[in-house]
Amino acid sequence: MPLFLVIMSEDTNVNEGRSPKEIVKDVVSQYVQAKPTRISLKLYWDDKRSTISINGDNLNQIIERPQTIDFTSFAHGVLDVYKEVYGELEIILISFREETYRNDKVSLDLYPTGSAGIFDIFVSYK
Repeated sequence: MPLFLVIMSEDTNVNEGRSPKEIVKDVVSQYVQAKPTRISLKLYWDDKRSTISINGDNLNQIIERPQTIDFTSFAHGVLDVYKEVYGELEIILISFREETYRNDKVSLDLYPTGSAGIFDIFVSYK
């Protein structure tokens, strides 16, 4: 049975002065070795908060953030962590909204849905 955990970060002073990209990098780097297959950002416009979900085999983590994290910072934060662990990634444009980053070890399919406030990154390992 997969582990399900919600981590709430209510103390905004903990991340004071840190960029959203650095916050994403910190979160994703904690789970990259577990080889998640989906990393998602969900924005809650009314509450000005975000959740980052990290899912995979026996992995189901939801981290709540008390601020919104923009799509660009989310994507760059995730890609930076994967580049540090798996090496440089080649970009392949799929469509207007979809890009894939890959090398001989890993592939990340980025799929933002701005109108829904969701950014999914699907990860496969070779």
